[in-house]
Amino acid sequence: MKVIYVVFIAVFLFAFPSCEKSDVVADAEQEVILKKAHLMSRFKAHLSGGEEVPANTSQATGQATFALSKDGTMISYKLIVANLENVTMSHIHMGAAGTNGGVVAWLYPSGPPAMLLQGTTNGILAEGVIQAENLIGAFAGQPLDALVDAMMAGNAYVNVHTTAFPGGEIRGQISGK
Repeated sequence: MKVIYVVFIAVFLFAFPSCEKSDVVADAEQEVILKKAHLMSRFKAHLSGGEEVPANTSQATGQATFALSKDGTMISYKLIVANLENVTMSHIHMGAAGTNGGVVAWLYPSGPPAMLLQGTTNGILAEGVIQAENLIGAFAGQPLDALVDAMMAGNAYVNVHTTAFPGGEIRGQISGK
């Protein structure tokens, strides 16, 4: 009887793997990684004249939101502004906070040339989708990941240009939500 009991215990120990603490941590770490990846598929920018380089005293403001598609091939965006006069264009530029950089994607209009939107704009200025073929400048010919990586690193910003501020009236650094 003792032999059967010992054999039963041996089979039980080998047949059912243990639930070690390290297994649980690995699952928890994986969940955190997945949550971070989901969070980093959404980005935002708060725009103001104070963010421009050099800063200006414009009372205009804006908000841009971006969402990366699940397959990573498109970025949907919406740009909302307030108190902005005579908009000519808006882009995503490559550059860290406090620096100016080149244009890598058009937001308003969806491509060149610039288009004057006369009068005061309050509300949605631009809404659309960016794909790899829409990238220009330093990112021309590169996969969309190039822009996503810059956005994740804080090295991209939204700039809205007007007739009063041709170099940009309001700007906001893009960051993960």
